[in-house]
Amino acid sequence: MQRKVLENLYNQGGLTLFAISDEDALPTEALQKFALALNAGARFIVIDFSGKHPFTGNAPFQALDLSQKRLSHDDIEQISATDGNIMFSGKKAIPSSDTEFRTLYHNLKNLEKIAPHVIGIISTEQVENVGTLVSMARILIMHVTEKSSNSAASFIEDVKESQKIEILWLSKELPARRKYPKARKAIRRNACATKEALAADFQKNPEEFAKIVKKLHKVSILVKNPLDGVPRLVRNLFPLLLLAVIVAPFLFVTDIDRSDSNLRDRIQERNQLSVAPSFEYTFDGVENMQRIARYAIGRFDAIITNEKMIKNYVAKTLEDNGFGVTAWEKGNLNIPPKGTTIRFSRPDDIKRPASADTIGAAWKYWTSVISDSISYITEFYHEYATATQRKHNGIDVASRQGARILAPFGAKAWTSRDERGGVIIALVRKQDVILFMHCDKLLYLNGQEVMPGDPIATVGTTGHTTGPHAHIVTGLVSKKGKKRVGNVRYDVIDPIKWFYKFKPTSK
Repeated sequence: MQRKVLENLYNQGGLTLFAISDEDALPTEALQKFALALNAGARFIVIDFSGKHPFTGNAPFQALDLSQKRLSHDDIEQISATDGNIMFSGKKAIPSSDTEFRTLYHNLKNLEKIAPHVIGIISTEQVENVGTLVSMARILIMHVTEKSSNSAASFIEDVKESQKIEILWLSKELPARRKYPKARKAIRRNACATKEALAADFQKNPEEFAKIVKKLHKVSILVKNPLDGVPRLVRNLFPLLLLAVIVAPFLFVTDIDRSDSNLRDRIQERNQLSVAPSFEYTFDGVENMQRIARYAIGRFDAIITNEKMIKNYVAKTLEDNGFGVTAWEKGNLNIPPKGTTIRFSRPDDIKRPASADTIGAAWKYWTSVISDSISYITEFYHEYATATQRKHNGIDVASRQGARILAPFGAKAWTSRDERGGVIIALVRKQDVILFMHCDKLLYLNGQEVMPGDPIATVGTTGHTTGPHAHIVTGLVSKKGKKRVGNVRYDVIDPIKWFYKFKPTSK
């Protein structure tokens, strides 16, 4: 990754969590100096999610409010007008539902405009629902003392999300291998950084400690967004691999196979498999059947589903697989246990529209530009509003939060941000443009050349949106175009029509 791209992604901000036991005293002064250094001397934002420590807040809202209501533009202005550093305190403020999680996520993104690197305080004794908050953070700093060592290790062991992010364990003593195997493994992943952090001493030299945390932030970005392409190991071993390929035919002589070549065009065969009458999906204990059902119906029939369709299809699928229609119900969702494999078949009771055959190829194309095998279209392009549908200038492709958006062709990148579209990246070439909206992170800068297949951004929920998805807009370049991106004017076209106009392929 180019250094300026990495630096740009780091400067966009992120959440750093500071976990401390209820029994330990909060090192307030050191924490504030650390937050100041992490924001390059500018003012900082600290949020006490635990509600357990004597922490004086000066923000116009309590920490709990950040997950209860989406802050308006005026609310953000009011917070920004707070004198000096901004500190949120109050009661326990851990999100307990998907709605609260999305609300907090949106509010944090807005707060990052005031101070990019937000510090959150959590308690190692609070493990219920805290996983969603931990998954939002880039770094987890574990404040550890002799009396709180077990509490800190138990937190990492019990909160699986903490095992996936970068951890700084502020103690020379590691958790017991037999009692806390997962925690020990997660901590040892950053052994070098932990050693540097202990030498820096968080409480005595928080400014030096902030430099180490900054490095870990960049490591986290690189892990989630591997822009460099070919792994370093392969690059280093490439000469040896090339030599092995050249020498191998002389060492291992075989008869020539005169049957059909395996190098034939596989695209037709792949397309046949993609419309197979069924597929199997193995659940991880978190994924729900409703999401896979939306994907399945879209894959088979290129239909945007409604709740009735999903309810009937899930019930039929459960019965076909030998389960009761209420199996694993949690609220309005069916969440099979980890390891459960279910076969999803073509829906027989849904009338397949005549448009499915023509839309099918475009459906597969647009869902394939997201690096999520379970992605599906949730809304088509509508040029005009009607009694039953709103005006919609693109298509929406639902996906997992953080899934990478892949460039469908080589072009020049242009980036922007607005209130409705959130974080936006556009690809511009001679004849046409494509815009991806509601992104989480941008992986390219203005003017950079993008190669086909490159990750250009990640799916998010920025702007006006109810869940993670990419809003895709296509346009034709025109000198008198009504829309503008970078230095190019264009007119919007239906992405389905764009697909058939340019007929993109994987070749």
